[in-house]
Amino acid sequence: MSRVPVAGDGEVVVRDAETGDLPALAALTGLSGSTRRRLAVEVARAVARPSGETVVLVACLADEVLGAALGLLQVDEGHVVDLAVMPSSRRHGVGRRLLLSLVAELRIRGARAITLEVRAGNLAALSLYRGAGFAVEGRRPRYYPDGEDALLLWQRDPAEDRTAGATGAEGG
Repeated sequence: MSRVPVAGDGEVVVRDAETGDLPALAALTGLSGSTRRRLAVEVARAVARPSGETVVLVACLADEVLGAALGLLQVDEGHVVDLAVMPSSRRHGVGRRLLLSLVAELRIRGARAITLEVRAGNLAALSLYRGAGFAVEGRRPRYYPDGEDALLLWQRDPAEDRTAGATGAEGG
């Protein structure tokens, strides 16, 4: 799908996950428990229907999986279910590349808007998502098992924003 250079001798490649990636994905730090439990099913769905509603991407350097992103398309809305990057690969653009690749793929498949939940205290993730055009539009109290709130973020279709603005100007 896409490539991003990293410090060192190689490039990180973002590609569709394959069944052979499952052991590396299962060991990936940062995936939620619910994603870990359903990972094999989601990868199988994505492999069986490459243009379907499930998108699982991996970021790799040579044969090493550095991160993964899971997204779902539900009618015309995309949902970023999970995004995880190995701690040693954070702050090198891997998460950003995964997120942008996932968003692009969901848009290609018909998503007009994309949403996600993020821990209210995860400032690094919030910065990443805001930098990719997501905006906080709500809060889910006590969303996580430890009681922490989730912030609900959306990335709307820019064409819809322009249409809404034009309609509002005409009506005012």
